[in-house]
Amino acid sequence: MMAVFAPAEARRLLAVRVFGQAGDGLLQTALASFVLFSPERAANSQAIALSFGILLIPYSVIGPFVGVFIDRWQRRVILYIANSVRAVTMIGLAFLVASRAESWQLACLVIVSLGVNRFLQASLAASLPHVVGHDQLVNANALFPTLGTASASIAATTALTFQHFAGNDDTTNSLIISSGVILALIAAYTAASIRPKHLLGPHTSSQESREKLRNVLVGLADGIYKLKEQHIARRSMLAVLLQRFTFGSLTVRTLLLARTVWHPNNPSSSVVDFGIAAGCAAVGAFIAAFISAFLLKNSSIGHNRSLTRQRTLQRTAIVALVGGIVVTDLAMFSNSRLSIFTAAGVLAFAGQLLKISADTNIQTTIDDVHRGRVFSLFDMGINFALVSGIAVTALVPAMMNNLLPVIVLTVTLSASCLAVLTNLRRTD
Repeated sequence: MMAVFAPAEARRLLAVRVFGQAGDGLLQTALASFVLFSPERAANSQAIALSFGILLIPYSVIGPFVGVFIDRWQRRVILYIANSVRAVTMIGLAFLVASRAESWQLACLVIVSLGVNRFLQASLAASLPHVVGHDQLVNANALFPTLGTASASIAATTALTFQHFAGNDDTTNSLIISSGVILALIAAYTAASIRPKHLLGPHTSSQESREKLRNVLVGLADGIYKLKEQHIARRSMLAVLLQRFTFGSLTVRTLLLARTVWHPNNPSSSVVDFGIAAGCAAVGAFIAAFISAFLLKNSSIGHNRSLTRQRTLQRTAIVALVGGIVVTDLAMFSNSRLSIFTAAGVLAFAGQLLKISADTNIQTTIDDVHRGRVFSLFDMGINFALVSGIAVTALVPAMMNNLLPVIVLTVTLSASCLAVLTNLRRTD
């Protein structure tokens, strides 16, 4: 497992991810406190849905178009410039939060900053095969994103601790965002230090590829066509989308319980409980990463064996997803914190296994000239599925007052997961 850290450029790419996601953890914690957990601002289901929509929907629209540029421009340059842009936007956000400005300027800067972050995630995933060997891809997909998530969780926990002692107010949140600026600049500097400058790709020089990349819509169509050809990559992506939809629903449920049931008159305590739920999700993701590495470490590295291991991991992940959905459904029957925290951990466990499997399938079955746009399509789908789960739970009153629709939804999702698993077995 430690072999994935041997190449110096792999460590640098990991550092870009770790510092960038840590800055993102600080930013999202501060914004959540500013919008949803501030004592001066009341949170409701509509506010939650709108907030997540602002954060995720815009990138869902532009994501596939960005992917074409990931496949055209040098990815090292993308990582450097994107982190620099994030640093600038975070400076503006820190100023607006300190000024208590709930305005369209704040919304626009949030869209740009977090949209660029999704751009970064697609670039990092498309770059990974260029810094680790083919036989180490599964381990790298298990460890690198998990370490990035861990850094975001640690940063968020640090921000929550600072809020606890300094007070959950706009000045504190502004200072937290300002700290994120430093991390974004470190990520930008690290990206610029990756050598040689063309290492991260894309590596293509054919005239046909250049012609295709001149047209964004043609590039998008090519990405979709590639997914039609690669059914294993497509189905593994679908399983991730099912998990994200369910996770979005659980997120809204947790937010509302923390803010209106568990601590209706104490926003600071509601932040802590939501942070614990996020921590449980991080623990679930950690466990999934180590289990995936354990399942695969003793296998040979031949191509056929590699494909078999990836399919085994995917089947395990889908079974875990079915279990995660069932646990989430049971949590909907109870307002207890223990049930919600357990559901968060189990669902995140399933999601991490699914993401590792999907990333590896894309990296090994999609050629480099199309890989960036496929990852961007994937990110678009993830955002859309997450927002859909949030919107269904937050904006449909029946979902908030009647558990029957939740049960029906759970059965449907579980059946879909089992159908995907059956189809995968038929392709063996």
